[in-house]
Amino acid sequence: MFKNYLKLAARNLMKHKTFSFINIFGLAIGFICCMLISLYIFHEYSYDLHHENGSRTYQLAAVHESDGESEARPTVPAAMAGTLTQDFPEIEETTRLLALFEDDKTLLKYEAPGGATNSFYETEGFIADASFFDMFTYNFIEGNPETALAAPNTVVVTEEIARKMFGNDSALGKQIRVSSSTNGDHDYTISGVFKPHKNPSHINARFFLSVEGGNLEEFVNNSTTLVNNNMFFTYLRLKEGIDPQSLEKKFPGFIKQHMEEDLKARGSKAEFFLTPLEDIHLESRMAENVTPPGSRKYIYILASIAILTLLIACINFMNLSTSRSSKRSVEVGVRKVLGAERKTLIWQFLGESLIMSLIAYFFAVILVQFLLPIFGQVAGKEITLALDQQVQLYLAFLLIAFLTGLLAGSYPAFFLSSFKLG
Repeated sequence: MFKNYLKLAARNLMKHKTFSFINIFGLAIGFICCMLISLYIFHEYSYDLHHENGSRTYQLAAVHESDGESEARPTVPAAMAGTLTQDFPEIEETTRLLALFEDDKTLLKYEAPGGATNSFYETEGFIADASFFDMFTYNFIEGNPETALAAPNTVVVTEEIARKMFGNDSALGKQIRVSSSTNGDHDYTISGVFKPHKNPSHINARFFLSVEGGNLEEFVNNSTTLVNNNMFFTYLRLKEGIDPQSLEKKFPGFIKQHMEEDLKARGSKAEFFLTPLEDIHLESRMAENVTPPGSRKYIYILASIAILTLLIACINFMNLSTSRSSKRSVEVGVRKVLGAERKTLIWQFLGESLIMSLIAYFFAVILVQFLLPIFGQVAGKEITLALDQQVQLYLAFLLIAFLTGLLAGSYPAFFLSSFKLG
């Protein structure tokens, strides 16, 4: 029986091609807007979800107060990580990250044995502790993450950089020249190559340099101040079962013991707090971080726009269908004279709505694939999703399309089927 309803609905849609096209096009536009915004929102909520020990990893940040003004910063002095580890047994591991802050671009240069030279500028370079890849999960395709930055003058690069420099040859063990305004001009051995994860990260690094071997080695390793040189992104991994709030409550005592005199001499105050790794992008109290943080408020606004756009498309569909009621009333009258029941007519009109909604959905899915790179450029994000994530999202969208078809067609179906014979 339902198959017959669909056949009747399909024939009616083919008979009124202009009307069908307008309705399908309107619904498709609504789906496209909703899908693109949903993909963006999903991307924003996917930050740093792939790290194995992410639930126990926190970024250390400080609030500095001076002259009645306070500012939250995600960076602390170099010596802070080691001092915290000595004072708090709750901390299992620490790592530090330092951006090449004076470099807009860093020159990477490789001289092949035959004399050919390959050089280019790169961005998003960082100096990192040897423990960095123990703290964070990266997909290494060459090298061992546990020891990648343990030796002096070692560098870990993305797969893209390795291919640009060496083509299809292995990059592991090859020596390159890294010329940095921040860290000097030195030779580094490639100790690892990683492929960026599908899930985004607030750390957008394209290459990591070891602390040892550059101009900043002595500054990083021998610095003892806990007040000055607040330049290091510092991360703590707590032991199993440790409550981060209980650790935060001990920070005032730590500040009083190690920093109070220096802070008083500067006429300032400080307090520390921890941000869970998975919350850094959306829940951060700082205006700046390794990468600019997102905004949950804007996500709510975008979600409202997506829902509103889809509702407008549904309302337009209902208005168009209802506007044809005078023409469809003759059809309804004839079918009722021939013995058609109201529920049969309801199913027919709902079938038309569902067919148009599903056609609009499939057109929208195809167009979204083409529009996603452009949308990503406009949004300033590289929105890429793993296959399993895409399947889940598009199945959810398919359910939305089905519900949209029912919602959009419900009023016309019940309205038109309620016509009574004169």
